[in-house]
Amino acid sequence: MPKRTTHTYSSEDAAKEGPESDLFVYYCKLCSSHVLISDTQLQKMPRRKTDKAYVLDKQKHLARLNIKESGKILLKRGEGKVEKQFRMACKGCELFVCYRSEEDLDNASFIYIIDGALSSVVTETNPQDAPVPPCISQIDGGLVQVAIEVEDRAQRSAITRVNADDVRVSVAAPAARGEANSELLEFMGKVLGLRLSQMTLQRGWNNKSKLLIIEDLSAREVYEKLLEAVQP
Repeated sequence: MPKRTTHTYSSEDAAKEGPESDLFVYYCKLCSSHVLISDTQLQKMPRRKTDKAYVLDKQKHLARLNIKESGKILLKRGEGKVEKQFRMACKGCELFVCYRSEEDLDNASFIYIIDGALSSVVTETNPQDAPVPPCISQIDGGLVQVAIEVEDRAQRSAITRVNADDVRVSVAAPAARGEANSELLEFMGKVLGLRLSQMTLQRGWNNKSKLLIIEDLSAREVYEKLLEAVQP
């Protein structure tokens, strides 16, 4: 059952229509951190055709955000078109929750809220009850893909973090000559209860990132096994 929460707002939080207007509180779908207060519901906002993001018009509605800046990216949108996004993430787990087109948040006319990133209720605090983070995804063929950040030359092999972006795994072996990859596969096999033949390691976005492809487990099963093994 969702937790019941009580919120107190000052007059500054009142919508333009007056202090009696309803305010809606939205939380990160992954970690339940508070992200947004608005005077309109997500379901009533228009949506972009490109990515189905909800469009929050700051000229018309209250947009009280509790986020951290997550950097700028450029996306190709059709032939010869480039879209600039200034991304914002949840403070609690760094899940990508929304973006804007202008660098200055105060001058941004619209906030684009990622579909499925926010919830109007607080989930249970038990991590096993939370949604599976985006770094662990079900892909074609019944396989599961896990984005991993590898820290080599550590004192021991361990899973030290599971968040929205990646699973951080430390290994004792150096990255040179593929020794860290071999140790990573053996360690993940023990954590997940799998044979080496049930896993494939692929190169990620940089030298420290890897993509682990897993057979015979669901994304939820992988997530729960990784959570149990975390040693900060």
